[in-house]
Amino acid sequence: MSEKKIIPALTGIRAICVYFIFFKHLNCFSQQLQPHLWLFVNQFYCFLNFFFVLSGFLIYYKYSDIRNFNKTTLYNYFVNRIARVYPILLILISATFFIGYYHHYYSGKEAMNLYLLNITLLKGFSAKYWLTGVGPSWSMSVEELFYLLSPLIFLYAKNMGSLIKAILIFYSIGLLLTLLFHYFPFEGFFNDLFFTAYSTFFGRIFEFACGIFLGMIVKGEIKNYFIGSISKYSLYIGLLIILVSITFLYLIASNNNMEHATNLWTGMTVNNILLPIGITILFYNLIYFESLLQRFLSSPIMIQLGNSTYSFYLLHTTFVLSYIFKFISTNIFIAFICMIIISFIFHKLVEQPLAVLVRRKFYKNQLAAS
Repeated sequence: MSEKKIIPALTGIRAICVYFIFFKHLNCFSQQLQPHLWLFVNQFYCFLNFFFVLSGFLIYYKYSDIRNFNKTTLYNYFVNRIARVYPILLILISATFFIGYYHHYYSGKEAMNLYLLNITLLKGFSAKYWLTGVGPSWSMSVEELFYLLSPLIFLYAKNMGSLIKAILIFYSIGLLLTLLFHYFPFEGFFNDLFFTAYSTFFGRIFEFACGIFLGMIVKGEIKNYFIGSISKYSLYIGLLIILVSITFLYLIASNNNMEHATNLWTGMTVNNILLPIGITILFYNLIYFESLLQRFLSSPIMIQLGNSTYSFYLLHTTFVLSYIFKFISTNIFIAFICMIIISFIFHKLVEQPLAVLVRRKFYKNQLAAS
C-alpha cells in the first residue's frame, strides 16, 4: 500500500480533532445554564488520543527501519522530528514568557525557571508546572519521549506478543517513577498515579502501541483476523466505540460530579484503553476503504487544514487568542475562524519554512519529507 493512499484522510482528521479540543478549552456552553451540554463538551480532551495513536502509526510506518540503528538513518530521523516539532515551539514559548515578563505576570527568576522547564519539555512531567507557558505543549513531552524511545521500542516489539510486553514494561516504569517521587517528592514530578497515567508517556503508551500495531498490519508484518473480518464495517464499529467512549466519559463525570472523567480509574480506562481501540479501527477503515468520510477528510481543504493543526494546537490558548478577544471579537465562533486563518498563515510562513530550513542545514544525504 502506497503512502499516498494512506496519508490524506489521516491528515484531514487531525483538523477535526484539534477543533474539538479547541471547543473543550473554550466551551461555548454555560456550566450553570446548560450543565449537561457543558459537561459533555468538557470531555473533548479525549480527542488528543487521536494524535497519539496517529503518531504511533505514522512513526512506525515511515521510520520503523530506525530499529536497525544505522547511524545516518537514526541521525536523520531525529533531525526530522526536531525540525517538525521544535522550532515553532521554541518561538511560541519564548514569546509567551517575554510577554508575560513584560506585563509583570512573572518575576525575572520565576520567568527563567518556567521558561527552562517549558523549552526542555520537562514541565510535562510535573503536576505543578504542566500547564504553564504554552499550556497544550505538555502533550509534546509525551510525543517527544515517544520519538526518543521509538528506535528501542521498534527493536524490541517485532510482533503482537512483544508489543504487549513493551506496554507492560512502560506501565511498570511509570509506576516505579511515581512511587519514587512519592517517597522523594520534587516539584510535582510524577505527582501521583492519575497524573502519570494521563499526562506522561508511561501512562499513554497503549495509544502509541495501537498506532504501532496498525502500522504492523499495513506493512504486512502481522495479520489480525478480527480487523480483517469486520472489513468495511470497521467504519461503523470504530465510530461506535468512539461515541460510546465519549458518552461513558460524560456519564462517569456526571454521576460523580466531576469535570473530567479521568479523575477516576473507570474514566481513565475508557480514555486510555477503550477509546484508542475505536480510533485504531477507524484509522484502519480510512486507510483501506473508500467512504464519504474518507473522501471528505482527503479533500484538499481538509489536508491543508490538517497540515496546520500543530500551529493551531499550540496557538489556540496563547496570547494570540487573547489578542483576538481583545481586538477582534469575544465571540467564540468568530475567534475560532480567526484562529484557523492565523494558524494556517503561521504554518505557511513560519512553521513550514523553519522545518525545511533545519532539515536543509542538518539532514544528511537528502532532504526529508515532513
